[in-house]
Amino acid sequence: MPFKLKIYVGFIILLAIIFLIMPYNNAGSLDITGIIFFMAMSILTESLLIITPGNRTLSMGFVINMTAILLFPVPVVTWITSIGIMFRTFRNNGKRIHIFNYPMHKTLFNGANIVLATGIAGIAYRYLGGTVGEIDLYSLFIPTIACIVVYIAVNATIVSILMSLLNNQPFLKICYDNIIWVVRNYLAIAPIGILMAAAYKNYGVVGAVLFLGPLLLARYSFKLFIDMKNIYIETVRALSYAVEAKDKYTQGHSLRVSEYSIAIANRLNLSQRRIDNIRIAAILHDIGKIGVEEHILNKQGSLTNNEFDKIKQHPITGVKIIQEIDFLKDVAEIILSHHEKIDGSGYPYGKKGNEICLESCILSVADVYDALTSDRPYRAAMSTEKALEIIEQGKDTQFSSVVVDAFVKYINQCKELKGIAS
Repeated sequence: MPFKLKIYVGFIILLAIIFLIMPYNNAGSLDITGIIFFMAMSILTESLLIITPGNRTLSMGFVINMTAILLFPVPVVTWITSIGIMFRTFRNNGKRIHIFNYPMHKTLFNGANIVLATGIAGIAYRYLGGTVGEIDLYSLFIPTIACIVVYIAVNATIVSILMSLLNNQPFLKICYDNIIWVVRNYLAIAPIGILMAAAYKNYGVVGAVLFLGPLLLARYSFKLFIDMKNIYIETVRALSYAVEAKDKYTQGHSLRVSEYSIAIANRLNLSQRRIDNIRIAAILHDIGKIGVEEHILNKQGSLTNNEFDKIKQHPITGVKIIQEIDFLKDVAEIILSHHEKIDGSGYPYGKKGNEICLESCILSVADVYDALTSDRPYRAAMSTEKALEIIEQGKDTQFSSVVVDAFVKYINQCKELKGIAS
């Protein structure tokens, strides 16, 4: 772990410990039954973590965090929420993750993050007139909204600084992406937390338990959406692999192109949504070659005009395969134009300049670089230096100069890191 990252993680953990200890004497009388119940609920809901294809996460624990802020003093809230996230257990990539097999510094950082987010949000709620245990939706509307906003802001800031230090990316871009991701999800499930607090206040544990149903339903609906999305992606990805299986020279090509494309997109500070689209487009960019005869794909000599015309149809064929899938509509345009050139000499439609979207320009550079540095039926792989020379020669004619500059810097940085490591 880099030194700056160690300092930051340690600072956040220390700040949370101070936050936990200092105000505890002012917590007032404690509802022990409620505290134990909501600690258990926090562990349960945090364990219902949903991991998306882009490795983002959505936690149902926010519902309990919201409920706790409305019902308990701030020090109690921080204990309930931190216990929940630190003792959660969830499955990731087929492995059951829990506190005993998860890196301790990550567990403590996650706990510290939630302590500061819920603690500061709780203070904002009290400062603006919110009272512990009093659930009045009309008079407490502004404090409740402020509480949600502060929670999201603190959480996003802490995580974004971590990711910025870890990935050497601009903080503001990461923070914006994180806020956009959580706002719509948290605003959707926040009402369940408010209603659960009202139910507990009036009917106790039994009333709160009744709201587990809507919570689990919300989680099931979102999980179903994510699973359906995964099924679509995996199905089309399988078709992509089927294309690569037809040609031993292109096996692994799509994954490498995806890696290069994401690196360029990050250097150009694109939003996470656009990066996600590029990731999928890179994996699927040659899907249309499934309609091209194998002898053409593997031909060692020059292609005839008729054979090349068939090759030039593969972006259109690829779009036809994926265009009926709703969430891949943005990806379709990227795939369609990834063989277009800045000067208009590309295919399939001869687009030029600004007619070609930036994502397609990124995919074009990544695709050509991997093709040049890989063995093909008609030639051996080129060196990195030779491939970069060819790509730089194509600036403003075949490729976008902005994209080329970003990619060259990325490759050179990778070479420097390899040199340092060796």
